[in-house]
Parts: sequence; C-alpha cells; structure tokens
Amino acid sequence: MLEFTLPSDSFPFGRATSGDPSVRVQLERLVPLRESRIPLLWATGTELTQFERHLRDSEIVTHVEAVTRLGDSVLYYVEWDTDKETFLNGLSEHNGSILDAHSDSEWSFTVRFRSHADLTRFHQFYQAHDYPVAIDRVYDPEEASRTEYNFGLTSGQREALMMAVQEGYFSVPRKTKLDEIADQLGITKQAASERVRRGAETVLRKSLIGLVSDTLEPADEA
Repeated sequence: MLEFTLPSDSFPFGRATSGDPSVRVQLERLVPLRESRIPLLWATGTELTQFERHLRDSEIVTHVEAVTRLGDSVLYYVEWDTDKETFLNGLSEHNGSILDAHSDSEWSFTVRFRSHADLTRFHQFYQAHDYPVAIDRVYDPEEASRTEYNFGLTSGQREALMMAVQEGYFSVPRKTKLDEIADQLGITKQAASERVRRGAETVLRKSLIGLVSDTLEPADEA
C-alpha cells in the first residue's frame, strides 16, 4: 500500500480540479480508467461556480454533470479524455487501485498495488516522467486490514482526531480547546483545527453518505 501526495499543477487531472483553491475535492469512487470515465467526485466549498467553470473548460474533461447536493458539497459525475491523463494512466497501467484521493492545495492518494514489483515499476514510472511524487507511507495491506475502520485519514488527521476524542474536545460541555490540542501535537492552532475538521468530515462522509444518499435531492443545473 502506498500513500503519497502530488502538487495539483503537476498532472492533468490535478490542474482540471484546481480552479478554486478554497474548494476541497474528494473522489467518491473509482471506475477503470480505460472506460474513459473519471470517478464521481465531491467538491466542497461555499462558492463552487469558479471550480465548476474551470472543470468544464479543462482540455481533458469531456462531460460534467452535477448529480446531487448535500449542504455546501456537490457530487459531480465527470468524463475525460484518458489519452491526456498521463499520470493516472500510468498508475492504472502499473496495477494501482486508488482507495482514497482528496485535494486541497495538493492531491493525496492511498493506492493498493497487486505486488511489490508493480509498486517498484510505478516508482520508476513517475521518476522517469519527473512527477514530483512525495511518499508519505509504504506498508503491507494486511496492516490496514487489521484496522476495523479505515477511513482514508492522513496520519496527521488520525492523530489529531484521536487526541480530540480522548481529551474531550467533542464532549458536552467541551473539556479541552484546540490550542491545547495544538500544543500537545506541536503544531499551530490553525493546523490543529484543519486536521480535526477535515478528519471529522472524512469520517462522517464515509460513515453517513450511504445512509443519506437515497434522500438527497438532485442539484440544480449550473
């Protein structure tokens, strides 16, 4: 299993989904790249007009459809020209299956490979093409399977969330503050806030989206 990050402006799909830096993008699920189809993706932000316009204008995107809306998040169905998406094509050709992918200023991926040899070939691929991949973690898939719930959290989000729960940040009344959590983690209050908020959003979305999907209303056409 491989966890890594990649700057949004360094590969075609990243550029296509970076029209508004305030918008968080999360892939809902993946289908084979050879079917010329981008997975369903969630875009979350207070104003998605710029993001959607940029997505529609991308040279690799052939179709965009707003499927449903949940609060300040919209689920989009997007198709693209796979011949122009070289990085994701390379990932697919080396038998990489994306389990989780999300973006703010950069894309974070969790990918499972069929074998260590496939992982090695992918490593050679992105180095040969000068993709600035930053490896966060490499581990055996069995390690992840031993965890009862694997929500695709980053290690920082998981650490911050666990501390928030243990210290009573979510208790009523609240027993600790974000600046106290930040002090214990050795990070800024803003960084602690982002890790707790985004981590909680990831857990809640993956836990609840299946329960509420049947009640969602279709999004208005842009």
